Amino acid sequence: MVRRGRLLFMVGLVAALCMVGGSAFSADSTDAKREILAMANKLAKAKKFSVTMLMGYDVVQKSGEKIEFGEIRKVIIDRPHYLRVDVKRSDGHKGGAIFNGKTFTQFSLTDKVYAVMDLPDWLDSTDEMIRFAVAEMDVRIPLARMLVTDLPKEIERLTKEYLFVEKDVLGPFPTNHVAGRTDDVDYQVWIGKDKLPYRIVITYKNEPGQPQFWANFSQWSFNPKTSKATFTFTPPEDFEKIPFVIPVKRTDVAGENKAEEAKKSNKK
Repeated sequence: MVRRGRLLFMVGLVAALCMVGGSAFSADSTDAKREILAMANKLAKAKKFSVTMLMGYDVVQKSGEKIEFGEIRKVIIDRPHYLRVDVKRSDGHKGGAIFNGKTFTQFSLTDKVYAVMDLPDWLDSTDEMIRFAVAEMDVRIPLARMLVTDLPKEIERLTKEYLFVEKDVLGPFPTNHVAGRTDDVDYQVWIGKDKLPYRIVITYKNEPGQPQFWANFSQWSFNPKTSKATFTFTPPEDFEKIPFVIPVKRTDVAGENKAEEAKKSNKK
């Protein structure tokens, strides 16, 4: 037989646990949209910036189990011609990529190999290089949209719903926790008073197992010290140069791939 005092304690505990769950709410979704677009405009309008990202992502196994892997990426961008990404994966592998308006270089410090691609004249901006690398070369660039200048337009085009979740006070400084929904993903962003993102979580809701990607941002700088050497890869003597392998893409009815279409568009 349960005593009355213990029963009241249990009822109170259940009520408290229900309150802990919380719920997202917003009196006006425009607050969230304004925050997200302010962040997007700040990144899109910046001529140069650098940031360090600690990120993790789920890989769904055949069994349905989700296994998380991680990496650290340092990004330096100097528009319109320069981009460098240095990567260290959770398995210890180190490598990166460099774009300088004339060549695109990928390198692996772990495997001691590198590849250099000479670029056509029309492919001379960081925006074009990022799109080309992702669409035509299958280069993995997490959060690639955050690195292009049409980020605000992309957010408005893709986001169907905005939500202001809360003012988050648990970090080193308060952030606005906001969220958005697209047809393919749900995303959350924690934005500081300076309108910069400090955390992002993306849920791929239409993928099996609904895997997630997350990233924590630190060491933001809008005046990073760079030089010609920053965007030049000088291989050590024991490094091997290997050819780029570009995946073959299915052509459309006219027999033109995306790269050719982009080239023609840039000539107009």
